[in-house]
Amino acid sequence: MPGTVHGPVAASSFLVEVGGLASAFFSRVELPEAVVTEVTHRSGGGLSPASHLEPGTSHHSHLVLSRSLTADLELWNWWKQARDGDIGMHREVVVRLLDGAGEPVMAWRFRGAFPAVHRLSPLDTTTRAPVMETVELAFDTMDAET
Repeated sequence: MPGTVHGPVAASSFLVEVGGLASAFFSRVELPEAVVTEVTHRSGGGLSPASHLEPGTSHHSHLVLSRSLTADLELWNWWKQARDGDIGMHREVVVRLLDGAGEPVMAWRFRGAFPAVHRLSPLDTTTRAPVMETVELAFDTMDAET
């Protein structure tokens, strides 16, 4: 990606690319938490009360994508593919953070992604807020790129 940014980048300028989906405009992205579990080992062959930690397996929370609801059923149909076990449901998703000039600064690539959760915001007569459509994506791998 061109250019190097040496300072904070606004969280409000980003682009989401969802493989195979024509209209992937999202107004909110929640990047997943990446965690390495801790494994405790006892030192000295079990004769000592001292212990030390080692890294164990890693896991991630879901990638959460939200947008205003439209008549477009692509996200719903993708979720249905996952529900039905369709082998073609896995997609690559890329979230690109953009600088003030719209140039990519950093990206996160999610391979083997599929919608584990699909939800709509509540319908409420006391507000004029748009109905939001949200998908939570499970995925096989996550990589950061500059």
